[in-house]
Amino acid sequence: MAIRADITEEQRAGIPIKFDPRMHYYPLDWVMGLHEDPSAMRRLASSSHPLIRRSVARARHLPTDVVERLARDDDRVVQLFLAESCDDAPTDMLLRVWQWWTGSLSAPDRPHGHPNFPRRDLLRHADDPNARMRQLALDDTASTAKLVEEFSQDSNEEVRHRAASDPRLSPASAVRLLDDPHEHVRYAAALHPRLPARVLVRLLRDADTGQTAERHPALPVPVMEQMLQRIQHPAPATPGP
Repeated sequence: MAIRADITEEQRAGIPIKFDPRMHYYPLDWVMGLHEDPSAMRRLASSSHPLIRRSVARARHLPTDVVERLARDDDRVVQLFLAESCDDAPTDMLLRVWQWWTGSLSAPDRPHGHPNFPRRDLLRHADDPNARMRQLALDDTASTAKLVEEFSQDSNEEVRHRAASDPRLSPASAVRLLDDPHEHVRYAAALHPRLPARVLVRLLRDADTGQTAERHPALPVPVMEQMLQRIQHPAPATPGP
């Protein structure tokens, strides 16, 4: 009843609602159909019902005042949907969402891949106690290979994973991270473009790491296929005289 399109916001505010913020809700089709109407978005962005505000936040573009209102919404899923869907989402809100959201199947690169996500003035986070913020220092255009090396030995596995994915990581550190206690760090290290060829061959020969190593970007596909064929089906030994 409270999410019907044919009632006023005053009527909606007077209807008791049962809303569990932990549950998954689909956006309302009738709100989605009004995304191109700035007046409707202004009106609905102040709705008392969080599902309506969430549906507004799914718009690709919104008026500046609507974006500012939704970016401060008490329902953090409104902020999340704004980060995932709206190209006008503000930088400060994207950084807030980044601290608790790692990406969804529908928008795996958001908020980090959002066009408004900062790429400068991030070195100030290099010593941040929050590992999610700390790793952002490597995205700064002024970051250095030295910082990559430092982060490859960070106490947090997510920061080490970020370092293991950085092309500036030294070959020696890439090899060291192959023994990291966390699988996703080892996986990133195994695909590092500066991994020495001798180490890559060893990974290809190992049953536990072969499938990962065969995806290494330095190996042309035909070479990978030939190497795997030889490893998995070695030629029979030639009988002696």
